[in-house]
Amino acid sequence: MKAKRHFSSRVIVTVPLAAIVLMAAAPARAAQSYQTDYRVSLFGLSIAKANFSTVVSDGGAYKVTGKLSSSGLASLFDDTNGELDVTGQLAKNGPVPNSYVVKYRHGKRDKSTSIAFTNGNVTNTTNVPPINKKKNWVELSPADLQSVADPISGVMVSASSLDKVCKQTLHLYDGQTRVDLKLSPSGGAKPFATQGFKGDAITCTAKFVPIAGYQSGRKAIEYLKNSSRISLTFASFGKSAIYSPVQAKIGTQIGTVAVYATRFEKTQ
Repeated sequence: MKAKRHFSSRVIVTVPLAAIVLMAAAPARAAQSYQTDYRVSLFGLSIAKANFSTVVSDGGAYKVTGKLSSSGLASLFDDTNGELDVTGQLAKNGPVPNSYVVKYRHGKRDKSTSIAFTNGNVTNTTNVPPINKKKNWVELSPADLQSVADPISGVMVSASSLDKVCKQTLHLYDGQTRVDLKLSPSGGAKPFATQGFKGDAITCTAKFVPIAGYQSGRKAIEYLKNSSRISLTFASFGKSAIYSPVQAKIGTQIGTVAVYATRFEKTQ
């Protein structure tokens, strides 16, 4: 169970390496709000759940608040609960983050990560407790922290049409690790429906490319890099130019982790 405990807590709280923590937001002329709920499963069994509330102001500023927790069988082995806050601004080329804060309790330990951004560049990162850098650690360089986004803002894709979504690379930073997710098309648009949404969605395959902030040679990273099959399915509200994931599948050493939006709804 050791491997499962480590992986499920990573999925529930930081989720970043596979970009599974998801949200929906659209550029707005008047303040709008959204509710997005997700279920995470492994071998068909629920291991985590996440609920996000998003508010977009009439000026394009966005704020996301979320709750994340282990669930089902996983909660018997990995009791994790967390809260997340993200702020930023919707610009012409997509979301530009200002801050990312996640706080969570894993078992009996409290942990947190805070990231501050200026114009899409990381200006400060605080991890409590500090990162435990092991042998063969790939250090972050200043260049690695330029033009990046947190795991929430970073999976909102700006595109002129649905068929342009999968022609991009997502540059993500979770407070420890910098990765790129290189998207590629995987078929055309298909219908998708869940609570609050019914419309077209498009599925991209994703290539996981670790940049820095990780232990080189670690089996989990090497698997994601060389062997994992990753797919992300994107949809958008109305005619918005912002597309957000409604489904994801990530191959890991212990099985395929699936994320599904059980609610994807504009509430105001």
